[in-house]
Amino acid sequence: MPKRASESKALSERALERARSRLTILPGRPDPEGLLALARIVFPGEDISDPRFLPWLYDWNPRGPAHEAVTVDRGLITGHMAVVPLRFKIGAATVSGGLAVNAITHPDFRGKGIFIVVHDELNKICGKAGLEFTFGYANSNSYKGCLRHLDYREIGRFPLWILPFDMPRIIAAHKSTQGWFWRATARAANPLVRLGQAVLRPRRSGPFAIERISEFGPEFDAFWETVKDDYTNILVRDRAFLSWRFVRPPTRRYKIFAARSEGRLAGYLVGGMTTIEGLRWGMIVDLLTARTPEGRAASRHLIAAFSRDARSEGADLAATLMLKHAPAAKALRRNGYLVCPKNLLPREFPILLHWNMDRPAPAGLFDPNSWFITMGDCDTV
Repeated sequence: MPKRASESKALSERALERARSRLTILPGRPDPEGLLALARIVFPGEDISDPRFLPWLYDWNPRGPAHEAVTVDRGLITGHMAVVPLRFKIGAATVSGGLAVNAITHPDFRGKGIFIVVHDELNKICGKAGLEFTFGYANSNSYKGCLRHLDYREIGRFPLWILPFDMPRIIAAHKSTQGWFWRATARAANPLVRLGQAVLRPRRSGPFAIERISEFGPEFDAFWETVKDDYTNILVRDRAFLSWRFVRPPTRRYKIFAARSEGRLAGYLVGGMTTIEGLRWGMIVDLLTARTPEGRAASRHLIAAFSRDARSEGADLAATLMLKHAPAAKALRRNGYLVCPKNLLPREFPILLHWNMDRPAPAGLFDPNSWFITMGDCDTV
């Protein structure tokens, strides 16, 4: 290890030990009501503050219960975090990994190192439990701490792809573009945007039948077995995972689109609606097809079907997070989606990964080009 890196690691370890010595950490969920109270203080009105949400996320997961830890101070839950176990195809192997979620610190106890200590404790717990790596989607508050103190590595950044439906509303909602020039430009651009989308969007489904479905049947296990080897590193998207993630959430509703060719499943798309800063967003949450000409065509028609549906539901724009090398990126462009300009980006979306085991990580684990990731891999939407 280079001298500078060694010194940095030693400083991080000392900082962790100092913070740990001042905190009481308990594994599990020793006080469910206290945790719910903390969630309602920090995230009022969001999913996590609903008493039905955490049992779904932590207890109903088909890969097993979540690993959790809290900090307490005189009986008060002051911090919390969890890692949800998931299964991944990494190269030719199927392994266990984890998604870091719900890092919460009580407002009166910020600045005491709770996030770093609880996160470090959970990474150790996960390693002992056989979860080979932990990944997560850092925000601006956690990003530097994960890299500096917790040995995470960034494997890439999600571009935000957007398909605007109502340019005046989108421009008006953004603080940096509220002047008369931007408003006039948006009004003038709106017809051109719609014309461009109409020209680009696929006209017919061709050999595909695109249908709405309400559940994932046995054919989705067969579909996963057919397409999994098209991807190097990917979360296992079998029927059990898809049903838990997109059908059973008690606080969310998704629309599921299936593409069929001569009755045979050729791909699926999961989408949902959400409100961000006063705008209605139609979000493509998950999309999987084979890496074949048929799969690429299915992606185009699935995205077109979802985009039409989102617009009919009153969305101001449709959007998704997708790496630029993903097979469906061309299908997004074909449907008129573009990468959101940085000055309009709500936030950055870095993808971080921590290797939990003593043995070396598999070759290519930290290579962004080896990964297939969608919003369905996280719990945000």
